[in-house]
Amino acid sequence: MNLLANPLLLSDEEYADIHNLAGCNYSPEKIALFLSIDTATFLDHWKNPTSPIRITYNRGVLEAEFKVNLKQKELAESGNITAAQIFLKESEKIKLENLRNQCLFGE
Repeated sequence: MNLLANPLLLSDEEYADIHNLAGCNYSPEKIALFLSIDTATFLDHWKNPTSPIRITYNRGVLEAEFKVNLKQKELAESGNITAAQIFLKESEKIKLENLRNQCLFGE
C-alpha cells in the first residue's frame, strides 16, 4: 500500500484485526485501543467513508452479518422453524434499512 492509501501505516495484519473486530461488533474506539492507536486519529480516518480503515470496518461488519444470515437461511430451508422466523425477521429489517436509505439518501 502507498502512504496515501495507508496514512496510519497499518500492516495487513492490523487491517485484518480491524476487519475481524468490526465483525464481532467492537466499536471503532475499542479497535483503536486494541491496535494501540490514538483514538482521535483513528476516528478521524474512520469517519471518512472512503478511507481504507472505514472500508475494512464496513466489510468486516457486512461479512459477519452475511455469514450469520446465510447459516440462518440454510437452517430455515432445512425446516428449522425458529431459524425461518429469525431469517424472515432479519430480511425485513434489511429491506426496511434499504428503503430508508433510498428515501433519505437516494441510494
